[in-house]
This record gives sequence, structure tokens and C-alpha cells, in this order.
Amino acid sequence: MYALTYERRRLTGIRSTWLVLLAVLLADAAIAALTVRQPALDQPVRVLTAGVPLLPLPLAAIGAGAVGALSYGQEVRYSALRPMLLPARRRLGLLLAKLTVIGVFSALLAVATLGLDAGVYAIVLHRAPTAGPALLGFLALVVTGGWIGLLAAGVMRSAAAGMLVLLVVPVLVEPAVTVLRGGLTRHGAALARVHALWPVGRNRAWLYGPLSGLHDTAALSTRGLALLLAAPVLLLLLGYLALLPRRRGI
Repeated sequence: MYALTYERRRLTGIRSTWLVLLAVLLADAAIAALTVRQPALDQPVRVLTAGVPLLPLPLAAIGAGAVGALSYGQEVRYSALRPMLLPARRRLGLLLAKLTVIGVFSALLAVATLGLDAGVYAIVLHRAPTAGPALLGFLALVVTGGWIGLLAAGVMRSAAAGMLVLLVVPVLVEPAVTVLRGGLTRHGAALARVHALWPVGRNRAWLYGPLSGLHDTAALSTRGLALLLAAPVLLLLLGYLALLPRRRGI
């Protein structure tokens, strides 16, 4: 309980949390307003999630990841707790508290962006959007983004590294899955079709695209998308737990 109380107060007591929150909400509303005014792009899910093909993740997921990465980055930079965290169990308790608080913050951020974009949709088109269960996947993606940023920063002891991992994961997963699914089977065709692995500028999106109302390059089942959400979090968590006994600090 002490770790949860500390992490909640730390998250709400620093200026960067509120700056990221404000920036995400303003940018999200602006993208939704631009998207909903274009008849070819005004699908409800895409407007509500403010999906942008040029970004590997929705803005809300990137914002949640930034707050998560800063959470551990600030602990490393201002290590006031280091003398209290020599036992591994205390560091593990702090990690669980951070995962809980960042998860709740990310979920609230996702709900706030959905509500804001729904208001933009209703004001411009004079009707309520109907998106259905697809938004549950978006909610899961935002929470996953927050956890990836947090765990990557914890493993690498750097907020910048945490953000880099967050942005690189979807970019690397896209071509890897395409290759594994047999998209490129011959070496000659591989060189000729390398550009097809990168969806930017081709009216497509990354593999997480369906969770933002965007078309993806490889059709995946719900189970496949769930696996792509869980795998980075589990791998980073295992990496952190493997390093935990070898470190004396956070």
C-alpha cells in the first residue's frame, strides 16, 4: 500500500504528467476534427482513436508510454529511494505499484480521448458514433503502450530508451510477421518487394492498425492481435526480473 500511495502521489505531483496529458488530448482532438471532415476517412473507430497512418501507435498509446517511461526514468535520475530499495522484494513491490498506477492512468487516458473524439464526431456530423467492441482493443493497446514504456525504461534505466523501444516495437514487428507468414519466399522477390514491408504512404497501417480503425498489411485474428499486445510486455517483464537480483538500485 505504501508503494501504491507513493507512486500515485509521484505521478500526480510532477508537471510532466499533466503536460503529456494536455498535449495528447489537444493533438487527439485536432486529428479527430481533421479526419471527421473528410468523407473518405470518417469511419467512427478511426475518428474516435485519432488514428494516423504515419504513426506506429495511436497518440494515446504514445502518451501513455511517455508517462510510463518517465516514471522509471525519474526514479533513476533522482534516486532518493535507492537506500530503501536494496532488498529485491521492495524493488519488485515498487514495480507492481508502477504497473498498477500506469495501467489505471493509461486506461483513463484512453477513455478521455475516446470521449473527447466522440464529442468532436457528434458536433461535426450531428450524430453519435457507433464503434462497438473495437474500442476495447484500443483501450488494451493504450494500456500496453504505458506498460511497454515503463518496463523498457526499467530494463535500460533510461526514459529515452523506453520511448525508443515503444516506437520501434510496432515498426519491427510488421516486417517480421510479414516474412514469417510467407509474404516473401524467394530471394529475388525479396529485394524487389522490400518497400512493401513498410506501409507508410501506401494507404495502410501497422499491424496494430485495426485497433485504431486503420487497415493493416496482414490480416490477423483477434487472438493474433492479443498475442502481439502481450508478447512485448511479457518479454520486457522477464528481462526486468532477470536483471533484478544483479542490481543494487532501481
